[in-house]
Amino acid sequence: MKDSNFLAKWLNSEITEEELKQYVSEEEISAYKKIISATDQLEKPDFNLEEALAEIKKTKDKTSVRKLSFINYFYRVAAILTVIISSYYFISNKTTNYATNLAEKTVFELPDQSKVHLNADSKITYKAKNWETNRTLKLKGEAFFSVQKGSDFTVKSNLGTVQVLGTKFNVIERANYFEVICYEGLVSVTYNKKTVKIPYGNSFKLLNQTPQLIENIDGKQPAWLENNSSFKSMPFSYVISELERQYDIAIEYDSNYKERLFTGNFTHNNLILALKAISIPMNLNYIIISDKKVRLAAE
Repeated sequence: MKDSNFLAKWLNSEITEEELKQYVSEEEISAYKKIISATDQLEKPDFNLEEALAEIKKTKDKTSVRKLSFINYFYRVAAILTVIISSYYFISNKTTNYATNLAEKTVFELPDQSKVHLNADSKITYKAKNWETNRTLKLKGEAFFSVQKGSDFTVKSNLGTVQVLGTKFNVIERANYFEVICYEGLVSVTYNKKTVKIPYGNSFKLLNQTPQLIENIDGKQPAWLENNSSFKSMPFSYVISELERQYDIAIEYDSNYKERLFTGNFTHNNLILALKAISIPMNLNYIIISDKKVRLAAE
């Protein structure tokens, strides 16, 4: 069933609710039910044909009154239909958003049962309408995708676009940094009007507009899914930003360390261990000023 009259058919009991779910989400179906329930509460005017004919014979005035009553009822019904139609188009074209705060992660499913893990301080936006043929979403932050096979699956960001058919991959889009790691299948990445293919076990980095292809990536999924952040030759400023993001704190440190490269990792479950993990390799000490503020200083 590929025609566009599925809502009317459902209202007329020509298709089941399960069949309707092929075209709209459960949230949209719930909204339709609320609208229909509201219309059911309206009282229908009593109308007796014999009484109406008698009234017509008595006086023309009463006839006009009866006509006005019918017209008012007609307008009420028309208004309700307008609300239903307007609500349908509003729901069908609305945007779905998932967002995380600092020190927060979440996981959810897209309309095709593709799974998304969203890292801290990140956001995904998409439209559920026609998702099966237009699987496109916008990412700000970091997310790991496990995509069901189907039409092209596209992840757009400010720094680049990722496209796949069905695979597992991780995308990071932060300030001046864009990275795509392919954990299964093949990923296509477009940036600055250039396209590169990233096979399983490889990654693509774009740091300060400088591209880099890296082979032989370890693991079957990103470290952050196991509450751990891992870095290899990354600017220390990026490492600090990620730690701030995972713990919802502010870190003060000497700006001379910003561009120094860091290789290592830190846990998301223990702030003290995390601070030690990033400070010791850089010959720094950490000072906890408050619950929300830390200072790093040279030894």
